[in-house]
Amino acid sequence: MGRAMNKIIDGLSIAAGMAFVALALITTVEVIGRKFFNFSLQGVDEMGGYVYAIGSAIGFVAAYTANIHIRVDLIVSRLPVSARAVLNLASHVLLACFILFLTWRATAQFLDSWHLGALAPTPLRTPLVFPQGIWLAMLVLFCVVLIAKLGVAVKLLTQPGGAEAAARLLDIAPATEELETELASLRQRRSDGVDR
Repeated sequence: MGRAMNKIIDGLSIAAGMAFVALALITTVEVIGRKFFNFSLQGVDEMGGYVYAIGSAIGFVAAYTANIHIRVDLIVSRLPVSARAVLNLASHVLLACFILFLTWRATAQFLDSWHLGALAPTPLRTPLVFPQGIWLAMLVLFCVVLIAKLGVAVKLLTQPGGAEAAARLLDIAPATEELETELASLRQRRSDGVDR
């Protein structure tokens, strides 16, 4: 993945995180307002749905690019490199098929909302093309990232001795490596005086 794409994905991840924090604060105000002051902000649940849908799509991309998506690798991690590369490639192809299908259906939904001028049946009357369009854009980004990674993996597999590089590219980080990274980060924070 290129540096520019990583910066875009990092920015989107930060924006999604900020949206979730804002949603938590607004939900708190909504609950306190209903409980003690007999008022409602109207539409918090609708906005929450949009935040969750778009935030999830951003999370798909962020987890995939960082190779931290969940996979059970009890057996796969013990296989020879060539077998791991083939199985990982197969799993990524299946994931690509699923996300392409999801994106195709999301596109159809977006176009329907566009042609109908659909509004949310809520007090906010949100034009549905806006949240659906952002959600669709994040799914398209996921497709682009996934297909680009698959292309690199296939290219590596066609080169002599490229199976190991392809396996590394498509493998999730082993739990021991993740643990070592976290411990190193903790040691660094302690030496900087941040975490005492």
